[in-house]
Amino acid sequence: MQIPLRSKIVLAAVAGVLLVMVMATSITITTQITVQEELTHQQATEITKSYANKFDGDMRSDLAIARSISSTLSEYNSSDRDEINRILKSILKDNPHLLGTYTCYEPNAFDGKDNEFANIENYDSTGRFAPYWHRIDGSIENDYLEDCESYDYYLYPKAFRNEIISDPYFYDGVFIVSYGSPIIKDGEFIGVSGVDVSLDYMDEIVSQVKAFDTGYAIMTGSSGLILSQPYNKDWIGYKTIYDYDNPGFSEAADNIKYKKSGYVNTIDPMTGKEVVVFYEPIESKNYGFFLVIPKEEMLEGTFALRDKLIAIAILSIFFTSIAAYLTSRTVTASIDDIVNDFKEMADSIAEGELNIRANTDIDADFKKIPVGLNHILDGVILPIHETTRVAEELSKGHLDARFRGETEGEFKQLAQSINYFTKLLDVIITESNEVLAAMEKEDFSRTVHFHGHGDLKMLTEGIEQTRLSLQQASIDREKAEKELKEYARKLEQSNELKDMFTDIMRHDLLNPAGVIKGFTELLLMTETDEQTRMLLERILKNNNNLIEMIHSAAEFGKLESSDELELNMQNVTEIIKHSMEILTTQASNKEIKVTFNSKEPHYVMGNPVVETVFTNLISNAIKYSPEKSEVIVDIKEDEQYTEITITDFGEGIKDEHKATVFDRFKRVNKTGVKGSGLGLAIVKRTIELHKGEVGVRDNPAGKGSLFFVKLKRYVDELEE
Repeated sequence: MQIPLRSKIVLAAVAGVLLVMVMATSITITTQITVQEELTHQQATEITKSYANKFDGDMRSDLAIARSISSTLSEYNSSDRDEINRILKSILKDNPHLLGTYTCYEPNAFDGKDNEFANIENYDSTGRFAPYWHRIDGSIENDYLEDCESYDYYLYPKAFRNEIISDPYFYDGVFIVSYGSPIIKDGEFIGVSGVDVSLDYMDEIVSQVKAFDTGYAIMTGSSGLILSQPYNKDWIGYKTIYDYDNPGFSEAADNIKYKKSGYVNTIDPMTGKEVVVFYEPIESKNYGFFLVIPKEEMLEGTFALRDKLIAIAILSIFFTSIAAYLTSRTVTASIDDIVNDFKEMADSIAEGELNIRANTDIDADFKKIPVGLNHILDGVILPIHETTRVAEELSKGHLDARFRGETEGEFKQLAQSINYFTKLLDVIITESNEVLAAMEKEDFSRTVHFHGHGDLKMLTEGIEQTRLSLQQASIDREKAEKELKEYARKLEQSNELKDMFTDIMRHDLLNPAGVIKGFTELLLMTETDEQTRMLLERILKNNNNLIEMIHSAAEFGKLESSDELELNMQNVTEIIKHSMEILTTQASNKEIKVTFNSKEPHYVMGNPVVETVFTNLISNAIKYSPEKSEVIVDIKEDEQYTEITITDFGEGIKDEHKATVFDRFKRVNKTGVKGSGLGLAIVKRTIELHKGEVGVRDNPAGKGSLFFVKLKRYVDELEE
């Protein structure tokens, strides 16, 4: 069901006024009630604090009297007991609210004459000076203060040299509190003096407290002990506020212990009413003062004010609603004309006719509405026409099309957005075409700077990614061509080095080998000893084998390429022994002892050429050893390598020459003279081709050098 506009306006006006009035009334009533409650709480809090401050002042005053007595006695030097009694009696007489005054000295601390007063009136068997002046029975009397050392009013000042307000206790049937102060003379504790106050006066005051109609007060000690309350007088001095078994009372008592004030809402266990309990600590002794007020009495004035405000609000709402209704009826007639005019315009605009305009010949109060609508139509026509024109130009590929004409507000923003889009599209497409054209010519230096958003960004990023991929491919191709040329150059250089090394090796090795062969054949011609001849024949055979090996290595290049070197299992122990036999014979002009510290066979990966390594190293050790010396050969193994060390005791090699000792034409011998170094150079190259290590270091036992060789163990063969 459709509700007419006239009815809607009337209902909206009336409902709006009604809602505003209800909200205003509710806020006013709530504010007034809150203010009234705050004033009531403030009043109750002030009452509670005033009584707490009164009792706090009384307690401080009584403590000051006790402090005054102790101060007087601390300065007293006459040792006259009667004079002290007169002082205590006078103070009690001048302060009617006091129940008693007292002093209790340590034994013989007053005048040292306790024995003279033993067992006389107002003294006990010790004669200790402890008078107690009181008015318990109404008149002022003097008694002996018995068993004073059992009470807090004596023990606390003695232990802590400080004043005390005791917890309430019963003395001769009277509920009292004691105020004690230590007597200090020449820095020593000699006794206690103070006053007693009956709590009956406190109960009289508290019982007379009235708050509102039936509110009442409660007084408690520091532990919650009840000192005064209007109900159940037999609870005073015997029960605590916790015995009410009420969470609200217990919470208030707990806060009193921490010297906190405040209020709690709870149910009164005595009357069963909902009450507000205000509480305030008494600072002197942390006693508590409680004010219990029924909640309905506190808010009685608030409720009356609320009822009056509600009545006023109802009348205001009624009359305001009538006024709103009448006012809205006068407005709806002109609105009907405007609505009909709007409908005709809407139908025409829906059919695409944007030149229609609203009728402005209406009441002056509403004339601005059709005038404003006509102004809107005038502002809309231009953006629509220009947007259509730019879209058509872009569809024809004319990327230089732009929005023309003056616009305002959001239409101006629309024009700027269209112009920005067409310009960005023009830039992106132009730049993308330039990058693609450069890529066809293998020019990858041009980049796409404007990426746009959405699909345009996907297009430009795709072009950029393609450019980067092609650029990287071009770089990789150039790098590969460069590396191929460098490899060819190094290969050619390697072949030249190989040929040079082979020629040098064959030249340098064949000369000494030929000399050995000729010298050995000459010795065989003249030697007659059978054993010596056998040794020379063996040397000649090994030398011939070495010559053949040199020719073979030079011919096929086996010493140059480790990839072509055939490695087999070699017994390095037998190889070294064989070399030692040959070289020991050659060193006949020296007394050289060659010690071999391994008898077990050790197998390494190698070929027969490795024998030349140990022949060179042992020969070198013998050559540079003194006339009488020793050469030590050791073999050690780990999981992968066999290490052979040859140690001599000659002059050794200087540190600065150790790095070049294996370099051909750079070696410096032990005397500092340069030599060809071919033997050690062959050693180094041979071991490297066997994928081993060779080096030299100082003899750890003293003078001389230690050459070491590491060769891979023949593990597979041993495991089989």
